[in-house]
Amino acid sequence: MKQLIRSIKDYCVYHYESIAVAENITSGCLQMLLGSIEQAGEYFQGGITTFGNEQLSEQLGVAPIDPAGRNEINLSRTIEMARKAALKFNSDIGLAINGCAANAGHLYEPSYAAIVRFNKVIYTEKLLPRAKAPSAVPVEYAQRLIRILAEKLMPESEEIAGTTAAILEPLS
Repeated sequence: MKQLIRSIKDYCVYHYESIAVAENITSGCLQMLLGSIEQAGEYFQGGITTFGNEQLSEQLGVAPIDPAGRNEINLSRTIEMARKAALKFNSDIGLAINGCAANAGHLYEPSYAAIVRFNKVIYTEKLLPRAKAPSAVPVEYAQRLIRILAEKLMPESEEIAGTTAAILEPLS
């Protein structure tokens, strides 16, 4: 995973692009992964982790949800989070993962991921966990989105494995 993140960093530095993130369900895993390499500040501008509707609205300017739909999670909101993160951190690329920890017995469903680049949506996905252990799901989702980002930025690179074992590989 570290080598993949270094490749993303090298790509971004070479192309004068930067990344920012907005997340909730992953509890800062995206920020931890993107910031885990040396000189991460050369490409990673930062991110924000919010859990409440009010904080998401206040910190990113994402339109608040009607209180009756307090736990509403949807793709358009996730795309808006990615766009607003890029704008807030003056970045070219915005990543977002938005989800619900438990919704009527469906752990981590619904959850969505989005990547925007130069304010254009380049990737979206409804996330379904592959990991069996609930504690592994946030890292799984963050690593999955980083792999997709690498594929989108560097399509000529080797195909990246998408198995559960590869997704949950250690950071070293």
